Amino acid sequence: MVTHAFIGSWSLVSSVFKNEEGTVSHPLGEQVLGRINYEANGTMAAQLYSAVRPKFTSSDPAQGTDSELRSAFINMICYYGRYQIDEPDQRVIHQVEGCSFPNWIGSRQVRFYTFTDDKLTLRTVPLQIGNGVQIGELVWQRIGDAP
Repeated sequence: MVTHAFIGSWSLVSSVFKNEEGTVSHPLGEQVLGRINYEANGTMAAQLYSAVRPKFTSSDPAQGTDSELRSAFINMICYYGRYQIDEPDQRVIHQVEGCSFPNWIGSRQVRFYTFTDDKLTLRTVPLQIGNGVQIGELVWQRIGDAP
C-alpha cells in the first residue's frame, strides 16, 4: 500500500522550479532546507526555508525591521494539515489547515509523487510564483528507517 510508504520524516535534497519555457528558478534560493512529515493518522506538516536567510539585528522577532521581516517571510513556506493519497493518479493531496502564507489556508495542495529507493519526489501542479507560472520538483530523502 502506497500510503505506508509516505509515513515518516523526509529531508529536502533539492528544490527546482521551471517555467513553461523550461527556465530554471529557485524561489527560496539555491540552498533550501526542508522537512516534510507524514503521520499514520493522516496528518502532515511541511517546512521549507532558504538556508541563507539573514539574521535579524534584534533577538526579538517582533522588533524586526520591515526589510528583515520581508526577507524572512519571502524565503520560507510552512504549512500543516491532513493528506490523502490518490494512487491511480499518483497524487498526494495536502488539505492545508494552517500556513505561513494565509492564502493557502483551506486550500488543497496537489503534488504528484514518485518513490525511488529512499527518496520521494513531489512535483507541484502549475503555481503562480513571481511574474509567471512554474512547476516545482522537490526531492526528499527519508530520515531514519522506514516504518
